[in-house]
Amino acid sequence: MNYLAHLALSGDQEDIIFGNFIGDAVKGKSVFEYKADVKKGILLHRHIDTFTDQHPVYLASKRKFYGKVEKLSGVVTDILYDFLLWECWGEFYSSDTLGFITKVYAYLDTRIDQMPIKMQFIYSHMRKHDWLTSYKDFSGIEMAVNGIGRRTKLPINAKLFHDTYFENEILFKEEFLVFYSDLKKSVDDFLVS
Repeated sequence: MNYLAHLALSGDQEDIIFGNFIGDAVKGKSVFEYKADVKKGILLHRHIDTFTDQHPVYLASKRKFYGKVEKLSGVVTDILYDFLLWECWGEFYSSDTLGFITKVYAYLDTRIDQMPIKMQFIYSHMRKHDWLTSYKDFSGIEMAVNGIGRRTKLPINAKLFHDTYFENEILFKEEFLVFYSDLKKSVDDFLVS
């Protein structure tokens, strides 16, 4: 899953939000250097990633990009799923999407100096270009996909990404709804454990 989903799944506890956000940059046992709720957020990030990578419905979505966006099919599926989360937000959350994003940005702004260097860099770009809001439009996720291609130096054919989505739009949305329902339940169980 990508940033919007990770943050939305974190709930309202700020240290868990922070830990989940920095989770990609915290490797191995260094997780134990953080206080309990931040550590729980980091472990939540890992839980979400593991659950996602093994879920058959997510894998079905990802397979639609095989041979079209080369080695980045998982990354583009993650970004696409953030777009679909924007579209389906009301199915899962009672809060307003923009209100949620504003709240998360305001909170993360106060913690930028505590983020690992890698995440400070990512967050500054995320904030400057308002990635979370840009995911609400397909053009925003196309820009994100193109950016990934530039940063990784792996070719992404944006037209093939676009065409693959629109040829399978209904199926992608159906798959997302099933997958995210399962993921949200798994995360809710994780957070109470």
